[in-house]
Amino acid sequence: MSLHQTTSGLLGTHVNWEDIEDEIRQSLGTNARFGDNKQATNIGNMKGFTSKTALIEPDWTQDSEMLPKKFVVKISSLLAICEISKVLKHGGENGFSEEKLESFYKITKDLHNREVEAYEFLSNIPEIPLLKIYSSRKFSAENPLKAFIILEYVENVKHVPIYESLEPLEIIEIVQNIAKFSSVAEIFPKNELKFATEPEFWEKILREFGDEKVSETIFLMLRQDFPEEYEDKVEELIDIYRFLMSPEYLAKLHEVSKFLGFPLVLIHGDLCIDNLLFLDEGYSPRIMQLYAIIDWQTVSFGSPAQDLCRLFLSILTAKNRRENLDYLLEIYYRAFLENLENFGLDKKIPFTFEQLKSNYQLLFPLLTIMVLPGILRFTSFVHCSQEETMKIRDLAIEKSVGMMEDAIEIHRKNLIEFSDFYKL
Repeated sequence: MSLHQTTSGLLGTHVNWEDIEDEIRQSLGTNARFGDNKQATNIGNMKGFTSKTALIEPDWTQDSEMLPKKFVVKISSLLAICEISKVLKHGGENGFSEEKLESFYKITKDLHNREVEAYEFLSNIPEIPLLKIYSSRKFSAENPLKAFIILEYVENVKHVPIYESLEPLEIIEIVQNIAKFSSVAEIFPKNELKFATEPEFWEKILREFGDEKVSETIFLMLRQDFPEEYEDKVEELIDIYRFLMSPEYLAKLHEVSKFLGFPLVLIHGDLCIDNLLFLDEGYSPRIMQLYAIIDWQTVSFGSPAQDLCRLFLSILTAKNRRENLDYLLEIYYRAFLENLENFGLDKKIPFTFEQLKSNYQLLFPLLTIMVLPGILRFTSFVHCSQEETMKIRDLAIEKSVGMMEDAIEIHRKNLIEFSDFYKL
């Protein structure tokens, strides 16, 4: 059996009711069992590549305020990437091949186990907003198929869709939190961070999920999804992506910080709008209050600007990103330094502000490929009125065009300013 094969378990995975019940009963120390009216609802449709997410309503057989009425189970599975690859036609009309899906097994297992260990580590850092973890089960030689994390369910939380944007003032708290997280590598002993120290981790991810066949599918999507008037720019962007996704360039990616003259820091690795939960109190005008940063399976050592670049690309309009870049980078830089001081450490921040800016500029063109292709394509799956659909489409085009134009312009600058780095 494989992680991409549908079974009779929860949401088609190998995990069944008994697995979840046993795990959470042990975690909560309760004799109560799930009732006959228990329910599992898919709440992660078209979100996440390596997991299925279920909202569980256990219908406990005993009443107690200590027992959660609802909770969430994130199940490690390749069913999601199977479905998404068919929609996006990655690997061909029918999505990824059986052979390709089998090749994802090891990295999927590693990502899940990394996230479990990340949550265990993050429990030492109360300043970082997290969902409560009830329990988890890792992959192992004895448990090759049934791995999951049981998390709290919170009413009135929302994802902000990728085609929408937030204001710069609304993301200050996020920037400060990720700076605090990144600074802990300077504070905690290295042996507590072993789970995040795999060399060339991100190069491996990009090679695995972005091989030549997948890249060509992405390029086709860009040609299809952008309005015809942007044809020349799309082709220029595709040429840039071909270079940046080449094995020769990816082999140098882990050397970015070394090239700029500073050590690696701890990063979330996938800090984008999809991995942020906000409280929605129904106020008008909207008040966006960050509740939790989620999906910690790509925690690793990398360049500090990687998280910032992913965040700004996915969450800001092009105009706000351009006009507020220095302001937001300064907030990150100050928060990083302040966290070191709060721990009473007489240490210098491991990079200068100018190095942080250069780091952002050098990574920007490549990281757009992790955000840009999906924005226009995923608007096709929004179900609303024709008028609303047109508004959403316009927002997505505006955001995508700005991202494309900046990727092209910044890459041109980089070829001049960082010419030595581009010598393959």
